[in-house]
Amino acid sequence: MNKTPKIWPTVGLVFCLALSGCATLEGEDYDTYDPWEGFNRTSYEVSDAVDRTVLVPVARVYKKVTPDWLESGIGNVFLNVRTISSSANGFLQGKPESGFTDLGRILINTTVGIGGFFDVATPWGLRFQNEDLGQTLAVWGVTKSRYIYVPFMGPTTLRDLPSNFINSYIPRALFGSDYHWSLSALDVVNTRAQLLSASAVRDASALDPYAFTRDAYFQRRKFLIYDGDPPIEDFFDDFGDDDFEDDEDF
Repeated sequence: MNKTPKIWPTVGLVFCLALSGCATLEGEDYDTYDPWEGFNRTSYEVSDAVDRTVLVPVARVYKKVTPDWLESGIGNVFLNVRTISSSANGFLQGKPESGFTDLGRILINTTVGIGGFFDVATPWGLRFQNEDLGQTLAVWGVTKSRYIYVPFMGPTTLRDLPSNFINSYIPRALFGSDYHWSLSALDVVNTRAQLLSASAVRDASALDPYAFTRDAYFQRRKFLIYDGDPPIEDFFDDFGDDDFEDDEDF
């Protein structure tokens, strides 16, 4: 009997409906927008403390005892599963080439790549398109969204948040009761291990790690939304433009 929780699709749908109702369709603003900074900083500090005391030590041990080829293969498996969402969002954004590229990746890596453990598709010219629902909503007109640092989940915006729930639910939807919670834990630890170097650079170089994380998130999202080719005048705008009207956004 499939006992997979059914709450996440419902939560995601509720968020999507809320975002659709609150979307601002005037202009194309992707600049840093953080009106809930007080809450977000507290959430970041609590999450960072737990990360440093629990997750980072576990990730370091995991990285030390896990061969690079195995760590990479585990990441490939989870990425292969989530490529389903990327393919669907490519089509939803009106980019069939992107959708078919990801679909081809799934077919090749699942078969030739032995369940996605080996990334055979990339050397064959089928690169991961990295599309998600947040980018789809941006293409549909939701261009400006409030930043929120979700405890223990990380940086996101109200527009992008449903993507996190969807990506978490996809493996459970595919494998049902056969998908044990320990696999989710493995996914988290493996991902954190791959980000150890990046977080170390952030901590060593950033005067304000919270602001660095937030601003980098917005720039990264803009880069993805424009498929790696954002308008030059927008891409080089200064961070932290707060000239927004609260009652026009979400």
